[in-house]
Amino acid sequence: MRLEFGTFSRPADWRAVFAIVLCAMLWLVPGPLSAQEKFAPGSTCHISVDKSVSYDQALADPSAWKCEGAEFEWRAERHIIRHTLDGSLDPRAAEFDRYEFERLEVIVEGEDGRRLSREYGFRDLKMGASSLKAMVELPNPGTPIANVIFIHEGGWFPETFVATRLAEKPQVPVVAGHIHLLAALLCGLLLAPIIFDIGFFRALREPFPLYHALFCLMAFVQTAAVSGLLPMMVVLDYETELNVTYLSLDLMVAATFLFAYHFIEDGRLPRRYRRWLLVLPVLTLANGIVSTFAMDVYGEWIDHIYFSILVSIFAGYFFILWQAFQQHSRMAPYLAFGIAPLAFIVLLQAVIVYTLPEAFIFDETWAQNFALLFEVIATALAVADRFIRIRRERDQAITIARDLEVLSEHDELTGLRNRRALDARYGELVREGFHAMAVVDIDRFKSINDIHGHPVGDLVLRSAAWALSPGDDNDLVAFRIGGEEFLLLLRGEDALEKAEERRLAVTQRVMAGVDEIHRPVTASMGIVDFSAIADEPGLSFSSLYSQVDRLLYEAKVAGRNRTRSQIVEALPDRRAGDRRVAA
Repeated sequence: MRLEFGTFSRPADWRAVFAIVLCAMLWLVPGPLSAQEKFAPGSTCHISVDKSVSYDQALADPSAWKCEGAEFEWRAERHIIRHTLDGSLDPRAAEFDRYEFERLEVIVEGEDGRRLSREYGFRDLKMGASSLKAMVELPNPGTPIANVIFIHEGGWFPETFVATRLAEKPQVPVVAGHIHLLAALLCGLLLAPIIFDIGFFRALREPFPLYHALFCLMAFVQTAAVSGLLPMMVVLDYETELNVTYLSLDLMVAATFLFAYHFIEDGRLPRRYRRWLLVLPVLTLANGIVSTFAMDVYGEWIDHIYFSILVSIFAGYFFILWQAFQQHSRMAPYLAFGIAPLAFIVLLQAVIVYTLPEAFIFDETWAQNFALLFEVIATALAVADRFIRIRRERDQAITIARDLEVLSEHDELTGLRNRRALDARYGELVREGFHAMAVVDIDRFKSINDIHGHPVGDLVLRSAAWALSPGDDNDLVAFRIGGEEFLLLLRGEDALEKAEERRLAVTQRVMAGVDEIHRPVTASMGIVDFSAIADEPGLSFSSLYSQVDRLLYEAKVAGRNRTRSQIVEALPDRRAGDRRVAA
């Protein structure tokens, strides 16, 4: 039968044509996407549902999943995140940002359809490369993994599982690895200066080593916290761990300011600026406490305000150090140079907070760790430098004091020890075995002064002192105890003979050294050997001296230029008065 267009003249015919065209159009319009079309290889999709909705139920409606961006319905009880792999990777570990949650289920699906799952609590996670990172091992289905699914419940930031890093091998082992060993090494280096600080404090009795020790301790806590060592060492809940991480940084910075207050030399910083070094730690601690325990005060601007205040505090600190440097402080450059890397990291964080989107994450963990190590080393060198300078100054002061003491114990004219030195050292010398005492007196010395004058008399005294001086003889000590009178302390079996040789040498030395005198100048001597009673408790210098003085008097009376000696075997009676004749 032949048909022509003209035959479609009846309405029923046109309705039939319209129905055919409509069916053709409906056939051309795409229907709902299948799961295979929705979850394309290499895609990451997520859905927020109630706890009653299982993964399979959510999978039944692919159109409800979001595969663009990471916006979640945060108030939902359960968030399901699915990573569809493209076959280029067969992962064995998942690494993600570390945020607290109640439950995490990890599901893997093999290419053969086999499905395995594991559940984790927050404390079950393994630490990643820092305290900001966590990791889990993926179940092994025995075949290459096609899909990795995370079911996240009871926590914030489910979007962290969208940005999860799937890897065939984790960055660090699931048990403590080289990253943690490096962190432990850094912590040991941070603690080491504390030992020296304690020693410096005991030696110097100044407070700055204690504040440096506090700074090192807080640097250790901060490094251990951000590097993931702290949860390995002690059992802490996540909130406490965060509080320790936050506050240890602020305590460390405050300790730095207190250290600088006591460390910068006196007179090298105007008083008004030095007072600000006490205000800065108060501001730092207040900023840290509010941002840690009263976050609502800052609200959503917490990072902006916290870092702005901290940058302002650092700016004030550098200004104070500059003022100290202007006053030629030797310690100010150490302090500025040491804290510069940490201050730069804080400034960089502030810039990132203000200029970059929230999705940008800057993990400053290891940069901060090495900045703290740098500051500890720089300040430790500064403390050592200060210790050496203080020790040198004290050594110089001690040397000067000793020199003054030596000068005060020596006779200015003759160079021999004086009566003060005799009083100070007598007991020690007796204990060392000096058990012979002699007093030597120049005969007729008054007439020498009267005839030749006091300058010549001084030459005679110096010559006599030269003759009586012990030189290299360690068994003889000589003192000038007044006028022309000298006292000798001797030890050894030949003490009496040695003393007599010295007395005779006086005449020879004066004849050789004083040209103005043309007659012999002699000396008389009294000497006692008290070795037999040296250990007697009642023996005193005054009683022995009285005995020697009596013997000297007898030598003078007998005609001068001679010696009278005695071995004392019993405690002598102390005699009153001085019976020597004027010579």
